[in-house]
Amino acid sequence: MTDILPDDAPLTPRDEIRRLIAGHEGRIGDVFRLSEEGLSPEQIAERLNVATQNFVYTYRYQIDAALDGKPTSGSVLRRQAVSALNSLIKKSRGVLSPEALKLLQNNRAAVEAAGLEGDPSAQAEADMQEEHSATHTLASLAGVAGIYAFSYGWYLESQVDPDRGNTLIKVGQALDVAGRIRQHTSGARTHMPEPLALIRVYSTGNRAPLEVEKTFHDLLDSAGHVNPRRTGLSSREVGKEWFLTNEDFLDSIAKALNLRTLYIGRSEFAGE
Repeated sequence: MTDILPDDAPLTPRDEIRRLIAGHEGRIGDVFRLSEEGLSPEQIAERLNVATQNFVYTYRYQIDAALDGKPTSGSVLRRQAVSALNSLIKKSRGVLSPEALKLLQNNRAAVEAAGLEGDPSAQAEADMQEEHSATHTLASLAGVAGIYAFSYGWYLESQVDPDRGNTLIKVGQALDVAGRIRQHTSGARTHMPEPLALIRVYSTGNRAPLEVEKTFHDLLDSAGHVNPRRTGLSSREVGKEWFLTNEDFLDSIAKALNLRTLYIGRSEFAGE
């Protein structure tokens, strides 16, 4: 990456996209800005209070995908990138020039096309690596108390509220996050058409997860990120832990509550 452009520099369409990402308030913007400062992935993770540095490489790929349409073999990484580019395209309307918006849309199309035109053997190997990563994710979260957030691919890729960039995400708590995710995966195996996708885990440290979860839910409710499918007429109603929200907002709440982020990504658990 090169230096962030000065305000008076003439902008090419690619420059406009860089400036859009540089001003993004979510993790992709954080990673871009800190990378521009010359921080290593380890330093970026430390600055953002994230336990591991793997997410930095994911967001750096998304930045490359947005700027240059960089392809990838991994299906999960590609879907994450397409979702990120969709979000950028929505944020860019009225901000980017028609030429820059066209470039961003073309780069998204190039990333999507990589899934259709790629080497099947490379695709299979990348998918095996992602499956191994999902298994490693659960192993690292065994016995960990915290707040977790998951959804399903359809909701993540086809936002329920595209105007605000929100979709349905379950936010729960557990004394053993890995054990709870296994319970959810096992319970959904027969009635859900796709794997559960874990997207965030935050450590509650010495605080009781149930109390932190209540504050987390209260803040989501206060922001109007409620599940539109709920009526609120019954305490036994299903979907109480599902919210119409987004990953960046979850990260903002975690930051406000001084929670350490243990996992950022999209691990899909098909066979747990």
